[in-house]
Amino acid sequence: MRKIFFLILLTVFCLADKPALSNNNFPGQIEYLIKDYINKDVGFVTANINARTVTGTNDNKKYYQMESQEGKYFRNVAILNHDDFTTVEEKRYDVNGKIIESYIRHPDGKINFFHKDKKINLNSTAGNNVYSRYAFLFSLSGFPFEKKDKVVMDVYMFEYGNSLYLRAAYKGKETIKVPAGEFLCYKLELAVDGVQGLFAPDKYYLYYTVAAPHHFVRFDQKVDTGQWLSNELIQVKY
Repeated sequence: MRKIFFLILLTVFCLADKPALSNNNFPGQIEYLIKDYINKDVGFVTANINARTVTGTNDNKKYYQMESQEGKYFRNVAILNHDDFTTVEEKRYDVNGKIIESYIRHPDGKINFFHKDKKINLNSTAGNNVYSRYAFLFSLSGFPFEKKDKVVMDVYMFEYGNSLYLRAAYKGKETIKVPAGEFLCYKLELAVDGVQGLFAPDKYYLYYTVAAPHHFVRFDQKVDTGQWLSNELIQVKY
């Protein structure tokens, strides 16, 4: 049993040791309007989420600069690597413009996680291939559709005080109707991977167009009321 457990851990670490996703001709600039659920007190708001290609001032490399505004409640700004959507830096602001969450990967490889409410200010040696859950609307467009059935991603999760392995698994194709129209979509199931999944069994479902550039269409989740609700695409421009 101990050997099996070790092999499971070794497999997960190897899978997450390199980027799980890749940029397959994703647009250099894209903008979404999303029907976005905040919580049971607020309900739904309209979120404006956009990303554009920028060039690093120090290394001349390409990155995506992502920004989202979730109604009047939250603002998120992130820098993602262009080739694989891994996170370089991310900051999340509250309604008063104060930073409530952040992730910064320093040039020496160390990573800082910060969460104001949970009093987390952690310097970690987590791997370089960490993904942002707030960027999944973009990054999971880089899933290896038609090539692999699943990928394992290292994702920083402030609920756990560090990064956590999440599994994105292909679950077939469905035709999905949202305010932006009707789309034939790939369905992905997102869940905590490995042994930790026994303690965090929640699953989430995301839909991306079969047609290139595989843009986001819908996100299904069980929310704080116990209901299943959907964040839906209202409009996309690229």
